[in-house]
Amino acid sequence: MKKAISLMLAAMLLPLMTGCTARADQRTGEAEGYGGVIRVSVRMNGDDITEVEVLEHSETPGVGTRAIEALPAAIVEADSIEVDNVSGATVTSNAIKQAVSQAMGMAGVIQQVIPMDGMNATEASPVTALQGVGMASTGRVGPGKDADGNQVYSFNVVFAAASFEEDGTIRSIQVDQLEVVTPNLGGGSAFSGFPGSVAEEESFLQEVAAWQTKGAMGEKYRLASGTWREQMDEYQRLMKGKTVEEVLAWAGERNNAAVQSGEAAATARPEVSTSATMSLQSEYGDILLAIERAWDDAQRRQGPAKVDTNTVTDAVQGEDSMS
Repeated sequence: MKKAISLMLAAMLLPLMTGCTARADQRTGEAEGYGGVIRVSVRMNGDDITEVEVLEHSETPGVGTRAIEALPAAIVEADSIEVDNVSGATVTSNAIKQAVSQAMGMAGVIQQVIPMDGMNATEASPVTALQGVGMASTGRVGPGKDADGNQVYSFNVVFAAASFEEDGTIRSIQVDQLEVVTPNLGGGSAFSGFPGSVAEEESFLQEVAAWQTKGAMGEKYRLASGTWREQMDEYQRLMKGKTVEEVLAWAGERNNAAVQSGEAAATARPEVSTSATMSLQSEYGDILLAIERAWDDAQRRQGPAKVDTNTVTDAVQGEDSMS
């Protein structure tokens, strides 16, 4: 009799135990994001995704973290990783999807939206970044006059090299600037003009070879709140995660606020923690135009300029460590 009761209890408990096992099916996966490894926990009930939680990440606050906050719930609601990426956080979005795919047993899936219909990983397109280089030059009557009252003339050439997501979001950027002045300024990268005789050729070549960008000058080129390089680095950090259009809009709002407050645009302080006081668009140098042209260049060569995400991510992380 006891044996019969035990068998009956076992038969009754078996479905309940099976249900508990299905509900407790929790797995983990990880993938390389923008700032490092993203590790996720995925809870399954049979084939259904019931919970996705990001356990570990090093993504940029306010940029990659937007995907961290939004994507897990979207995947659960869709019961699939075939959901839209968060705009401006493509790398993070794709990393979350890859980590979820790994947790679900889809090993080897690359960072891309993979339909849950068994698509082979090799059929998916790689996540790409666009590379562009831009230049902008401006002439200037100045800075000032020399001790004898003679006018000083100069020109500035800005160079911008950047990596963009397909929507124009800046993933990494480097800006530098060359300022060349007439020799009566008494310093800087001077240019006396093209040689009029063979005897002047050597001095011409030496003069041009001595030119340095503002970034390369380091401590020799200081503005109100630090060196030019330090201030440009602050702007570069500020621009990462924004689209080119957002950077232009932000700069326009900043300059409008400066004009309304009576503050010169060249010394207006932007929001957040940047200490930059340089002008982004003036006779001192058109940094914004150089960035626009870098984005234009990236779009022009969109096909052959595409590169693998992992390569770009490594490059971005290396740059951050040097800034």
